[in-house]
Amino acid sequence: MRRFYSDEVSEETRESVSFYFDYYYAICPIFHPATFIRRVVEGEVDQLLIDSMRASVARAITKRTGKKVDVDQIISCVQERMLLGLDNPSMDYVRAVVVIASLFGGECKFITYNSLSCLAGSLVSRLGWHTIDLDSSDSADMSWEDWLTLELKRRTFWVVYENDSYQSMLSDRQMTVSEMRLFVSAPGSNHTWDDVSMPQVSQWPTRFDKTMSKEEILRTGWLLHTFIESCSFTALISRVNNILWDIKIGLFSASAFHCHAPNTKYLKLQPLMTPQTDEPIKSLFQYPEFAEVHRLVLEWRGNLIRAEDMKDIWQPGIHFSRFGCLEHRLFMMRIRYFCLYTYAVPILHCLHFSNRPSYFKPRTAQSGDSKTSPEPAKSIDGAIEDKIIRELLESAFTDRLNDGLLAYDIVEDSWTICVDIVHDLVEFLNRNSDIPLDRCDQTMPFCLLTSITVMIRQIRMCRKKIIESEGGNSVHSASSLYLIQSELLRSGSTLRFLWNRLQDLGVMWRVDGIEHLLRSMQIEEVANAADLFSSMAI
Repeated sequence: MRRFYSDEVSEETRESVSFYFDYYYAICPIFHPATFIRRVVEGEVDQLLIDSMRASVARAITKRTGKKVDVDQIISCVQERMLLGLDNPSMDYVRAVVVIASLFGGECKFITYNSLSCLAGSLVSRLGWHTIDLDSSDSADMSWEDWLTLELKRRTFWVVYENDSYQSMLSDRQMTVSEMRLFVSAPGSNHTWDDVSMPQVSQWPTRFDKTMSKEEILRTGWLLHTFIESCSFTALISRVNNILWDIKIGLFSASAFHCHAPNTKYLKLQPLMTPQTDEPIKSLFQYPEFAEVHRLVLEWRGNLIRAEDMKDIWQPGIHFSRFGCLEHRLFMMRIRYFCLYTYAVPILHCLHFSNRPSYFKPRTAQSGDSKTSPEPAKSIDGAIEDKIIRELLESAFTDRLNDGLLAYDIVEDSWTICVDIVHDLVEFLNRNSDIPLDRCDQTMPFCLLTSITVMIRQIRMCRKKIIESEGGNSVHSASSLYLIQSELLRSGSTLRFLWNRLQDLGVMWRVDGIEHLLRSMQIEEVANAADLFSSMAI
């Protein structure tokens, strides 16, 4: 570390590396800290990777130091140089693609994010990293250097696979790496891996211990467990995407669904079998696998260590020279468990947004207004408003998700779940309000987007019911209308809370595109109207 802080390393490189490890290592742990710092000092790290790291932390550097970093120029240079390394990609090159892809996800540039995620997926497949544990195992006499390389490949592959699964959901596509051709064990290093003062781990080779108790994880500060939780969730994202696609195209036979089952040898998940059915579809809950994957996501989230339970043991502000010490690992672990809890929100929303007649019925059988707002905008023509919103959405997502973000015909059971998820998210954020949003990862903007669209629709539907009661057309009792008014008040407060959080993210993430979309959906007018209607006596 003395050499790292000497003139042997340029100030810009040192700043880029230290900020990246501070903010993003826990999200993307594809380095061995001590070895990587040594390679930086020796000048062995590809400059493309250093520049990718600098682009990722440019806004953090500006926020913390006041120094202006031209992130757009860095990104442009990185993208140009990436074309030169495609023929003979090194590990540094692959990691540079992963780092810059994650940046575009946080910048809400989902088309570029998707393209780079596909590139990373094709690279690890071409290099054979998706089958590194197919015919071999870590031998006891393996050298530290050989095991380190193998472990870095595993870690990099799983980050690539995570990004690819997330993008397959947003883009409504199959994953670049097939689940049936996935033969990569979970990373298996112990907690000393993350300590920058340790030239090599205390023992190797090691395997991940999934039986470790939560108390032991916290006692040792075993950061790897947060990464494994993220890898496990990747399998659930892939399953959600496959289920929704199978339902859409009508593949309900057991054999058809079985071909989409994730590789259970490495992910430890049992494939779900879909029964043949001829019943008319009224709700996707008619299919056991839909309810089962909903349960599995909730179970996964419920088994996470609660971030709020770690308030008394985390210590922010630790100097980079102590990176990976126990106190710092606990700090990173709390941030990761905080972020992991929010991962379930957009995935559950995507799952339940599809539980609507306008998704699972033929288009010829859909009513003309099943997907439109119950309360068209007053400021401009409703058709024009819908067109503007649709054009904004199409620049980022596919039809399935776009329709789900705008739909008003979601089955009641699923809609109730969507609303409850948002209210729970707000309570969770309040319980962990001491965690600054600049520590969130690239999933948070999308989490807030899906949640805000739920609240906008919930408020409009509540307003419609109240207006109907004033005109004497309501079928709701006085007690029901009181509950509707209470929900309107709560939803209005929730909407304002989430809107403020999204705007706060603008310091670290470029969320202006999402802000523009939500303003087109008249978010501020909806919130103001919620306040007005909730104060009216019924």
